[in-house]
Amino acid sequence: MNNRATAYLTRTKRRMTARDFAESIIPLTTAVAVALFFADGGLQYFLKLDTLPYALGVTSGLIGTNLFLVMLILAARVPTIDNLFGHDRALSLHKKLGKPVLYLMLGHLAGLVIDFALRDGKNVIAEAFAMINTNTDMLMAFLALGVMIAIVVTSLVAVKARLPHRVWHLIHLASYGAMILGVFHQFSWSGMFREGTAGRVYWLALYIVAVGSIAIFRIGLPILRSIRHGLVVDRVQVEGPGVVSIYMFGRNLDKVGFVAGNFAHWRFLAPRVWQEAHPFSISAVPTTNTVRITVRALGDSTTILQNVRPGTKVWFEGPYGVFTGDDRTTNRVALIGSGIGLAPIRALAEELPVAPGELVVVGRASTEDELFLMDEITDIVIEKKGTVYELTGRRGIRTPWLPFDESEQGATITDIIPNPADWDFYVCGPDAWMDAMESDLRRAGVPPLRIHAEKFAW
Repeated sequence: MNNRATAYLTRTKRRMTARDFAESIIPLTTAVAVALFFADGGLQYFLKLDTLPYALGVTSGLIGTNLFLVMLILAARVPTIDNLFGHDRALSLHKKLGKPVLYLMLGHLAGLVIDFALRDGKNVIAEAFAMINTNTDMLMAFLALGVMIAIVVTSLVAVKARLPHRVWHLIHLASYGAMILGVFHQFSWSGMFREGTAGRVYWLALYIVAVGSIAIFRIGLPILRSIRHGLVVDRVQVEGPGVVSIYMFGRNLDKVGFVAGNFAHWRFLAPRVWQEAHPFSISAVPTTNTVRITVRALGDSTTILQNVRPGTKVWFEGPYGVFTGDDRTTNRVALIGSGIGLAPIRALAEELPVAPGELVVVGRASTEDELFLMDEITDIVIEKKGTVYELTGRRGIRTPWLPFDESEQGATITDIIPNPADWDFYVCGPDAWMDAMESDLRRAGVPPLRIHAEKFAW
């Protein structure tokens, strides 16, 4: 292994260590939340049968609240988190916590209602209505739980697939409302914020981090950057059927931190599309005052964007993603893209430093017309003395990322790149296609740290 490859591998291992440490923080904070309750005398409630519902309810609430605030931080697009995990992985963890948080909050409600019902000699339904009717803070807590149920239900795959992205997004913005509605009863009914306790410091700090992350990275920073850099549409170029490249012009874009492989959420301030931001990858190495994305018409908004006019102002959130050269582990690089997934592949091919013979690019599509930007990619790869493959045709069965004929003849990645375990693979395309590609790479012995893929999760 040469010095350049050693440097790549060392850098990647450091990033993986940092990721492992960051992931350990989540269970650690949960343990701290429970330990603070025990330190404040909470253990005694577990030792008696008549106080056990209270103990279980409070503990469930503490863990659930802790994880709910962690969920908000994961979805706040904090640069440090995004740079470590990637936007899609952070949102994947955010989603995985959703159901456990709901179940914990339901356990919290059940435990406390049962405890109060036992004290007052009422049935649980009567006690629940009494709690709502006698205290506004508890009414808001019940409403917060209702909002959380709606969020989890609309995140189910079968439900989510039927909802327009705009509707789904509005529902999930309600998670901020749930946080606000739920916080009041924590002051009036619980001891979480009681003066003079360590718990008060911990919970105030966690709330400040969660709210601050949202305010800064979801609202403040995007507005500030959009105003400062003044992006406008410069021109629109047709790349193929239903696909255009949008060239944008702005000020001091080098200070934004865009690199090849990044994506951002772009909001075009034009009629019928300004309400919604869309994630698109950068499709060329940005300059001091220009950046380019390539957009395929896959829905109402993206179809309208095919005809966006020069001079249209653009606001953006980002850059995001770890589909960049920073995760590279060796000097040999294979870039494999399908359809519109060739957009970030094109930018990476341009930016990544390689020696002759160290770059392979594979373009995959159903037809040649769908090999978007392939002419540009080919010119770049030839200049860098690399190799280009174009694979077209219907999807195979045995090896689904390959065309049917090659797949059914038993071809794999090793027929294109011998000794694939010695290469870094950057893969971008439809989700199912990427999954098939990654499976083939793993069967060929490619280590996970050398497989780089990122999905536009929402």
